[in-house]
Amino acid sequence: MIITLLSIMSIILLTMGIMLCVKQTIFLSLITENAQNKAFLRSFGVVFIVLGILCFFIGLLNQLEWAITFLCIMLVISGIFSFLLAKKMQ
Repeated sequence: MIITLLSIMSIILLTMGIMLCVKQTIFLSLITENAQNKAFLRSFGVVFIVLGILCFFIGLLNQLEWAITFLCIMLVISGIFSFLLAKKMQ
């Protein structure tokens, strides 16, 4: 069960990271388009890609403690991204 859920989470994180790195126009329609915002989106895209790869390997470990620790870290990073993106949208 853990493997399945973390595999789905890995696919979502990788997709989100690739969209942030490559398809920035989706997010730049929400915020002003400048070099600082492009770097912001690209850096969080790389972070989400790394989290997606890490999620895949943690799923292979199939240990509940590692999965819960990863989910906590992922939620904190996602919350930081959401907060900073909302701040840039004002």
